[in-house]
Amino acid sequence: MARPKSKIYYAVAYLRLSREDGDKGESNSITNQKKLIQEYVSKSKDIKLVGEFQDDGFTGTNFNRPGFQNLMEMLEKGKADCVIVKDLSRLGRDYIETGKYIEKVFPSMGVRFIALNDNVDSLNRDASDEIVIPFKNLINDSYCRELSNKLRIQYRTQRKNGEFIGNFACFGYMKSPDDKHKLIIDEEAAQVVRLIYAKRIEGYSCKNIAGYLNTMGFLSPSDYKVSKGHNYKCGFKQNTVSKWGDKQVRRILTNRVYVGDLEQGKRGTPNYKIKKMQEKKKEDWIIVKGAHDPIVSEETFDTVQKIMQMDAYTAPSKETAYPLCGILFCADCHSTMYKRKVVRRGKEFNYYVCIGYRKKICSSGHSMEMNRLHEKVLNAIRLQTHLILEMEEFLNTVNDEVFFDMKLKRLKVQENEMLAQLEQQREFRMKLYENRVEGMITDDEYFYMREKYSDKIEETMEILKRIEEEKDLAFSKKKIDLAWMDSFKENRNVTELTRELVVTLIDRIEVSADKSIEITFRFKDEFKQLKECVDKLKEDMAG
Repeated sequence: MARPKSKIYYAVAYLRLSREDGDKGESNSITNQKKLIQEYVSKSKDIKLVGEFQDDGFTGTNFNRPGFQNLMEMLEKGKADCVIVKDLSRLGRDYIETGKYIEKVFPSMGVRFIALNDNVDSLNRDASDEIVIPFKNLINDSYCRELSNKLRIQYRTQRKNGEFIGNFACFGYMKSPDDKHKLIIDEEAAQVVRLIYAKRIEGYSCKNIAGYLNTMGFLSPSDYKVSKGHNYKCGFKQNTVSKWGDKQVRRILTNRVYVGDLEQGKRGTPNYKIKKMQEKKKEDWIIVKGAHDPIVSEETFDTVQKIMQMDAYTAPSKETAYPLCGILFCADCHSTMYKRKVVRRGKEFNYYVCIGYRKKICSSGHSMEMNRLHEKVLNAIRLQTHLILEMEEFLNTVNDEVFFDMKLKRLKVQENEMLAQLEQQREFRMKLYENRVEGMITDDEYFYMREKYSDKIEETMEILKRIEEEKDLAFSKKKIDLAWMDSFKENRNVTELTRELVVTLIDRIEVSADKSIEITFRFKDEFKQLKECVDKLKEDMAG
């Protein structure tokens, strides 16, 4: 039964504007909604406006909005009994939830509901409203679904094009003033990022790096953004002034954004109605390499990732890990070797010992005095560096274009000879069949000779393949990437074995029971390629 029209309703205005309404301009603005409702109330003798709630920037598919929740609280306390919106879409765009409030929640509370532009007033509903209102809600829901799909396609396209679409740039970067989808280096923050990488390579743990940054007074990423005037909020922040933590450091050390790559689309929602973000499989990420300028080199990043995988132990009394920690292994059982201190006759001796022997999985039980091992490793690094510098010096002398021309001409002559030979061998093999048909040779002779010619053809093709490889090798000096050599060249005059030196140049060290060591250097494939190039060139020049 309808309430008497003489009753005075205490109304609250509800205003909502979301990102999805951005293209509608002034028509859906908060100001416009407020003006429209106020004009309506001023002309209504039975309505008194007692409150106003708004949600600016909130989607209509989710009713967990602060303004709407405050409105519901006011209704529940009986301080208002009427809700006025500009249109049904301002209340919400979810077909089911919007219908629930209009058809169940508001009527059960005795609340009058008015949607001005849709001519909806629950006080004066007729039979047509039973059809029109659900239909309009369905249209609003469909609009949201379509918009969501369009945005998903748009964002995916932007990500594939290497455009940054996040709200805030990663620490160390900022959005370009000329293009908000382009990241540029924020040099002040980038210096901190480089410091973090340098400290990790030196042997500092993530925890120790965080402590160092806090001690030195470096602002955390969230506080740094706030200091630059960004309206940044972080769910991890608990105190007024946030501190650096090991998790923050770890995120920076494992994020490929710092080598210039964009990895986007790691998280997302299943559909427009579910707002909880979910992690995606890595194969579904959108990765664009070289999207922006790097803060650290690829080599530095790779070195740090190797260190992170080691999970190297840092002694409580030390800030950094021991030089060979996480890299040294037993050659027999392949267990790690750890540092052990031994005191004899008042003197302290340090050894690297096999942990497998202590766990009774290694029978050798060998160990090696620390200083002796460090010296061996240092000498090996010096030798490797010397070999690399020698090869580089040789390549620098091989700059005569005439030499390369002559080499290519000789290879071309060899290639033509082999091609002619290959054609002749194939022709002879074909004639074998004719000779068999004409009865000039038996079946057994045919199959025997055919196999022989097939082997010769295969051998000739292998020779042609090697010639092609030599042709490529003739210009390999220009083709081989020699940037990796810089890591060794920078340490040509090294006098001390440091953690940074080891993790930069070495992948693995194995110690045998006879005290011999085998070192696997980084860039071993590049070194092998370079050595083959130099050996081939020397051989060719000698010939």
